[in-house]
Amino acid sequence: MTGIPKVELPRREVLRGLGIAIALPGFTSLRAESERKPTRPTRRFVCVSPNYGMNPGGFFPSETGSQYEMPALLKALQPHRECLSLFTNLDHPGVGGGHGCSNTFLNGVELKSTKENPQQLLSLDQRLAEHLGQTTRFPSMLLGSGGFSWSRAGIRLPTQSDPVRVFTNLFVDDTAKAKQQTRQFLDEDTSILDVVHQDAKSLRLRLATADQQKLDQYFTSIREVERKLTRQAEWIDVRKPTIKDDVIRGRDDDDTIVDLQYPYNTSVMYDLMVLALQTNSTNVICYGHPGGNRLFPFDGITLGYHSLTHHGKRPELLKELSIIERFYASQFATFLGKLKETKDSDGRPLLDSTAVLFGSGMGNASSHSSRNLPVLLAGGGFRHGKHHRFERHNRDGRPLGDLFVSILQQFEIEQDQFSNNGSNLNHLLT
Repeated sequence: MTGIPKVELPRREVLRGLGIAIALPGFTSLRAESERKPTRPTRRFVCVSPNYGMNPGGFFPSETGSQYEMPALLKALQPHRECLSLFTNLDHPGVGGGHGCSNTFLNGVELKSTKENPQQLLSLDQRLAEHLGQTTRFPSMLLGSGGFSWSRAGIRLPTQSDPVRVFTNLFVDDTAKAKQQTRQFLDEDTSILDVVHQDAKSLRLRLATADQQKLDQYFTSIREVERKLTRQAEWIDVRKPTIKDDVIRGRDDDDTIVDLQYPYNTSVMYDLMVLALQTNSTNVICYGHPGGNRLFPFDGITLGYHSLTHHGKRPELLKELSIIERFYASQFATFLGKLKETKDSDGRPLLDSTAVLFGSGMGNASSHSSRNLPVLLAGGGFRHGKHHRFERHNRDGRPLGDLFVSILQQFEIEQDQFSNNGSNLNHLLT
């Protein structure tokens, strides 16, 4: 491009406020729903994702339809088979292999392919949070590990893995001094944001048309932070629900001791998720199981987790890996059971109003494949009870985005396109 002068950008055009970072996009030449909806039945979304997925050999049933035999790794889910759906051959077309594919589970795109349009990175949970999270203290809660949630501005969002901090955020009110300090921080951030917004507006006059589009994306980032600051201010003086802390401290009457170290704290995190939904503290939760090569403290395991995922189909390694993955499945099954038992504010089981997605952006950790992703969906008012297998065309299966669009539409979000979808799965699920 010629005839356009190069302009140096001052550092003030990068906002770094309290826990917030927005980088101005690189120029070659130099949306969210904020209004509250009318009252309607509450709907909720939970996503659980093991970073390395699940071994395909033990996850996918051999039979399709409603008479399938529950696969080896998922035996603990047998009591819930009527309220869940299993899928074979769901992919994210266009996503390559490697560990990075774990981060693409909820958006179906790789970071490297979104330089010109970072809004493509918006993940399913955050799109749902824009719709479902306008009346709760937390639009979404991102727990555990993984980093597979992405904002509309194309920023990978942080997670919280400490159960004590999660409990505190949910149920412990700040002191008067802490509230005043928060107000001060919010005022300072708002002032910084005003300056950045004005500088960005003046910058538009010096930009070519293509770069003005990038600037519009930058304004999206600014609006996202504005909403975050406004929301924090609105909830400062709203009392949090009062909940006993025995979920993290144990009960005095039977000397229960709660282990808050991973992986033993998995059940604690699930209990906190149930409480967060039950108290209407949030309607959207993501919980990630970490990768890495940690040595799980279970009988029969001798190697690190990452080493076991690279099993090369060796029986002795698959046997050890199955101990970890059966643990994930059993904890998840207990979680579904608690969602069935726990009533929401309308007196309905939480599972009836909560769509629970389990899966990973990694299909086969042994080969770092991103194909045939391990995916199941439970609850949420969908028509369940079957295993669905889709045809593969050369390398690709059915776009996982088709399932995502059905989830969006089930939540009354009139959206036909998301991620890599070509259609939807309404004919199977609704």
